[in-house]
Amino acid sequence: MARVNEYTRILDETLSKAQKLANDDGALSAHTALLSLVHPLKTKRDGEEELGESVAEGIETIIGNLGQNKYLFSILATCLVEKLVNPGQDTRLHQADMPGGYSNRSKDQIHVTPFLKQHGLTHCAASGMESGRNFERPFPLALDFGGKPRGKGNREASLGILHAIEMEGVDPSPCLEFLLALDMKSLQTPDYDYPEPEGLTVQELMAAIIRHHDSAKGQGKSRLPVLAIQAVYQCLVAELARYTAVEAQLRNPPNRHTANDKKGFIGDVQVDLPNGTPFEGVEVKSGKKIDKAMVGDLPGKFKGIPVNRYYVLSTATEYIAESERENIEKTVDRVRRETGCQIIVNSLYPSLQYYLRLVSDTGQFLANYTNQVETDKDVKAPHKAIWRDILTELSAPQDRSTK
Repeated sequence: MARVNEYTRILDETLSKAQKLANDDGALSAHTALLSLVHPLKTKRDGEEELGESVAEGIETIIGNLGQNKYLFSILATCLVEKLVNPGQDTRLHQADMPGGYSNRSKDQIHVTPFLKQHGLTHCAASGMESGRNFERPFPLALDFGGKPRGKGNREASLGILHAIEMEGVDPSPCLEFLLALDMKSLQTPDYDYPEPEGLTVQELMAAIIRHHDSAKGQGKSRLPVLAIQAVYQCLVAELARYTAVEAQLRNPPNRHTANDKKGFIGDVQVDLPNGTPFEGVEVKSGKKIDKAMVGDLPGKFKGIPVNRYYVLSTATEYIAESERENIEKTVDRVRRETGCQIIVNSLYPSLQYYLRLVSDTGQFLANYTNQVETDKDVKAPHKAIWRDILTELSAPQDRSTK
């Protein structure tokens, strides 16, 4: 039985090598030429084995799809670490009650995920198997395993890599080094120099915000409207008597989409009383029309807490279907009578524009939003670049006399 610190030793050594690879493109390219990484992966289609991409390309596939499958990253990393600690273990036998098996979930939870968290690498909340339940099935992770993770090529890549290691003698060490190195590179975001345009009108601010949200693509796009509401609340809570009179405190950062309704959150943006109980919440629906169920579910979300006010805001152009309006209004009234909470259902951008008219210094809102974009964990590098470019345009000398 391996000593507990053997896992830490291997992870530390691998991390050191991976850091050097991540910081040297030439070394990383040379690493991909190692025999273990050029080894072709096998896949199984219609019961027949076929040769596919290389081990290196398989790892690149998994890293390229991290937004959809970070649990596979964690599961694979745990398999590779376990193989290095216990070379005789078939890591495809991922549950302890399988003959000759081990617990990938436990090894990940005890050794791998804490290490990944400590070093700022991609990680799950507790373990990959816990987050990716469709892979936690009582069957070996062989080529014919039936799990269907999201992301093109993820299933074939992960199962092919494990097959190559267990059945074809591929060395797990270069694979783990490459996996961590690519993860580090994916997490490296360039430092953006955000200009600070001055004297913008509310209309100019709104146009910039909407342009940013419309231009953004892919994962993280839906986070941006939340950050805009968070930024304006940073101004409102500090200024308006509604909040200062009760010494209300805005939670910052806002609730992450990966942890909805956890850690005391009742919405995406939340203002608490000094004792930590929710005073006001905002729920943002990105591109979705508000329906009766979204409002009807609120009493269960409040769990008996006397929330003062709650907003449900949608970025959809038509934020409520006209056919649903009467039912939603009736549900809003019912929830208010049941909970005592005032429910406001509205379109997000007109609400934001109204809030900005209440703010004494809209420049502070702009600074708040830029800071939220720059520091938020779910905002991707392309979204940051788009915002930088918008600010650069707004900072350029121009004639606003016609505006």
